[in-house]
Amino acid sequence: MDHQKMLDAVQAYFDRFNVQDAEGVADLYADDATVTDPYPTEPKTGRDAILAFYTAAVKSNSILEQQGSTRIAGNRAAFAFTVHIGGLSSESKAVEVDLPMGKMQIDVIDTFEFNEDGKVTAMTAYWDPAVNLRRE
Repeated sequence: MDHQKMLDAVQAYFDRFNVQDAEGVADLYADDATVTDPYPTEPKTGRDAILAFYTAAVKSNSILEQQGSTRIAGNRAAFAFTVHIGGLSSESKAVEVDLPMGKMQIDVIDTFEFNEDGKVTAMTAYWDPAVNLRRE
């Protein structure tokens, strides 16, 4: 897997999410990909489930701010970022964990696994609301 393509996909993830382009984010994934956010919740599997997840997530008026550089190893990328959630509501809650409504920040580390076509086949998000969440 080409390292630059992986770096470009991570950048596209931030760019597309930050303009609330759920369809564009979902297009980064292979048709049979999985999204586990946060680990160890049940993965969302397949394009429809992933699109539904990001459609809800972008409704929270969130901005993703990368913290440091993307790390590449083999066909995987890992990157840290802060999610600045503008206003979580029941309609914009995409994750299956107990979160307060309203504004907050969450520190996250994501990993992407890529196939030979440069599509993400698995995303895993590492964060715990008891540890990584700050109210604004």
